[in-house]
Amino acid sequence: MHRILSVALIALFALTLGCTAIGDFGEETGDQIAIREPYPLAFHTSFYSQGISDITFTLHNSGTDDRIIRASAWYDEYSSKAITTVQIPPGETIDLDVMIVLNEEKVRAITTTTLFNLAWTVEEWDGDFWQTIEEETATIEVYPMDTMVWEISDGEGGSIDTTDYIAVFVTPQAPAVRELLVASKEYVDPAYDPMYETLGLSRTLAGYQFGDLPEEAWYIHTGLHAKAIYNALRYTYDVRYLDMTVSFGKQGYVQRVNTPEESLRSTSANCVDGSVLFASALEAMGIHSYLVLTPTHAYVAWKHDPRPAITPGYDNPDGIPLITPDDLTALETTMIGDFAFGEAVAYANEQLRKDWDLFNDFENPDANEYRLIDIGYAREEGIYPLR
Repeated sequence: MHRILSVALIALFALTLGCTAIGDFGEETGDQIAIREPYPLAFHTSFYSQGISDITFTLHNSGTDDRIIRASAWYDEYSSKAITTVQIPPGETIDLDVMIVLNEEKVRAITTTTLFNLAWTVEEWDGDFWQTIEEETATIEVYPMDTMVWEISDGEGGSIDTTDYIAVFVTPQAPAVRELLVASKEYVDPAYDPMYETLGLSRTLAGYQFGDLPEEAWYIHTGLHAKAIYNALRYTYDVRYLDMTVSFGKQGYVQRVNTPEESLRSTSANCVDGSVLFASALEAMGIHSYLVLTPTHAYVAWKHDPRPAITPGYDNPDGIPLITPDDLTALETTMIGDFAFGEAVAYANEQLRKDWDLFNDFENPDANEYRLIDIGYAREEGIYPLR
């Protein structure tokens, strides 16, 4: 299915994600190079964990003896040199992927779209010495760490959907998120909802680590956790909705995404920023969270209980039950500043049920931009937080 970050898709990324074919560098051997461009720096850690290369060398051995090739690649000023060596038997062709580790301190200092100089060398062992057979550079356009790229050209006139990588901006370990949870505990109090006392919750946010509860109790339990976060954002941080232009699912479109730190510091957030912030807090408590995306809007949802369930459209080799709207509670984060928690939940739940069939319609092109991003599944697929 086209919405699955599977091994097959990762392999596709390694070969074609924004790749620009440089062409033949060994006319007699048929060797070729492909590089990834443009480069969303926010995705770098995830790309590296998934084995998605910065540059791919396609190497062929048309001779009768093994070829030993050493390929090196680096970004001038922004990385150390990555070196990979391979032995190619006669008559075989291989793709040699080189992954480059960026200098995180220098990369985080980039605040605007800029250009990297990608340099590489290819050497062949002649039995005594390494002989250079290719030495070249290419200019790569990169987007700063705060930029989400929704789709990337595949270099062949099409595009590859990178919507799932919005999960990199969900950062449960960020210090600001930990501070938010501390503030949220002050709202785990019967003064804000008598059910806190009924369920034995007092100044604590235990997430799913609360023992066995009946299904209906889990619904209340996780809802009370989300309510505490909501009240902290509303009363302690005074977070307000800020209407800013957003872009969804258009090839070539990018969007700046505020980190939770930025949203809390500025006390403002658009629909994407607020959803990312709330999902970060939910994940930090161990509650399974989701980003709900439509063509013009975003909101957040969470799963009531810890029982395994698979989001429709994701890999499910073990036949785990599919998640349904009854398993989730949704929240409209743009209502935090002016409405009570129950109102924000009721509004988002109605929208979730209205859109549910579109999230699961994989044959309808008009439904492609309706997405339920499963943060837990994204982590399993190697899409990790920015920090």
